[in-house]
Amino acid sequence: MKFFPLPCLVKRVGGMVFALIRQNDENCHVRKERTMSKNGSKTKFVLTLILGLAGLLGASSLQGSPNGLTAAESDGYLQWLHSLETAVNARENAELPEAGLMYPFDAPAWDLDDPRPYRHLSISKAVTELEAQWNNRGNGNLNSTLIALANARNYVNLSEYDSALVWYGMAAQLDSSGSFRHEIAREGLACAASANDSLAIAQLMTNTLGASDLVGREDELILAYRWLLTERDTDSLAHLVQKIEAHPEVLHSRLRFWHTYALSWLGRQDEALVQMRALISTGGLSHDLTENQRAWVLVAIADTYFLMGETPTAQDLYRTLSGSRVLELKLWGKYQLAGLAFIDNNYLRAGNGFEEVCDGTRFGTWQDHACAMVEIARELERIKAEGEPYGVANYYER
Repeated sequence: MKFFPLPCLVKRVGGMVFALIRQNDENCHVRKERTMSKNGSKTKFVLTLILGLAGLLGASSLQGSPNGLTAAESDGYLQWLHSLETAVNARENAELPEAGLMYPFDAPAWDLDDPRPYRHLSISKAVTELEAQWNNRGNGNLNSTLIALANARNYVNLSEYDSALVWYGMAAQLDSSGSFRHEIAREGLACAASANDSLAIAQLMTNTLGASDLVGREDELILAYRWLLTERDTDSLAHLVQKIEAHPEVLHSRLRFWHTYALSWLGRQDEALVQMRALISTGGLSHDLTENQRAWVLVAIADTYFLMGETPTAQDLYRTLSGSRVLELKLWGKYQLAGLAFIDNNYLRAGNGFEEVCDGTRFGTWQDHACAMVEIARELERIKAEGEPYGVANYYER
């Protein structure tokens, strides 16, 4: 199971910046801001960086600190984890791939073993007949919203998104009663995203952000979140967050997930944590979230507590994850526990933990860091136990 890509969350400690949450860390780049001596070796740099973290971790990057999980939330966390483990185990035993809906249409991937070659022929014929009827009626006498919407969908199935957008616009004009407004808005936005039509996206997104009634538009709002996150549009994303917070009645679990993810991406960790706690308090149901989205919530809660300086709570959650039957969750929990042991000057435990993560199944480049830390932790344990005959300067000159 591959985790859903996380926002790159960092914590500033002293004059340096450290990435603390990196499930898809090919997309997460950390810039060292402290000027190091040109004569320092790579070992000296890594050691100095880690020691700086160990000495200064107590400073929280956010003002204030949250309370730990309530008893109900702790139970919900365990239920989420057990539910995810059960789902992953059943799928792996059946030798099935992880199910997921394709962006932006939220449709399952095509079955390559059943291509249905005549499907496109049937759709093409229907499109041709509808276009002919439109022309025969004088380009203005079509009065059926359903026919216009069906033609738009046919063009989508043919991957002709420009033509589909024309027919979605026509369907919107014909839908005077508003009976199909949610379907038209959601599908039109997905079509514009597929066409990568920035002008159409801007127009449709303006309608979404300006809507006064959001009930029934949850799928459209999810797509808006995903598009804005992809485009890294901070201002529009913050406006959408504010808009949805004014309408809490629409925050069902799936929209709440993307709302939480956006808050986390914006760096508003305290607000994101409130939403995560609301998610896990609902128990162990999937809530139409994918496996990697549910795993993201489990990991992000622990990581967010760590970012906010609540180390004991984070440590308890990492310990829970380290016993998981989902291997990637297990290794991430052990990786973070090893880091906490290193900070606590327990270099022997840290080295053993980093080695186990390094030798485990490969999931991300964060395991490269674990491999690098094995030798450092063991060398520091030796220095701690035996002392250095000629002082630490001798170690740095190696």
